[in-house]
Amino acid sequence: MYEQLIRKKRKHLLTWENFGIVIGALVALALVTITDRRGMPHKWHTAIFGTIVPFGFVMSRFRMRWNRLSFWAALTICLAIHTAAIWIFFQYVLSNAQTIGLLLWLPLAFIEAFALLVVVKRLEEKLTGKYESLRLD
Repeated sequence: MYEQLIRKKRKHLLTWENFGIVIGALVALALVTITDRRGMPHKWHTAIFGTIVPFGFVMSRFRMRWNRLSFWAALTICLAIHTAAIWIFFQYVLSNAQTIGLLLWLPLAFIEAFALLVVVKRLEEKLTGKYESLRLD
């Protein structure tokens, strides 16, 4: 009986995870379309990619915490800081660049993804006062 409950919960989580992937892809596509229609440089495609990849990775690793408000609060705080940093970097530091290759940004996105795992977990612990160990399966 316990195994049936576990299988049912995993199936339910996989359905939500797949739904999240589709929503994330649609949001990314909408953002890319908006930037193109407004005539913005293609470097912003890389900025969108550099946001979707790390945050998508973190959300997939912490899918068991999706029902916690503290997780969403921590993720939102990190997303706000990330968005401000990306905007400043792409707007001012890379002001003369029109395009930036996705493959050039990929290593930074993966480094940020692993850093976000730690930051989101620690921030959530600060918000709740509960400390848990993190296990990457």
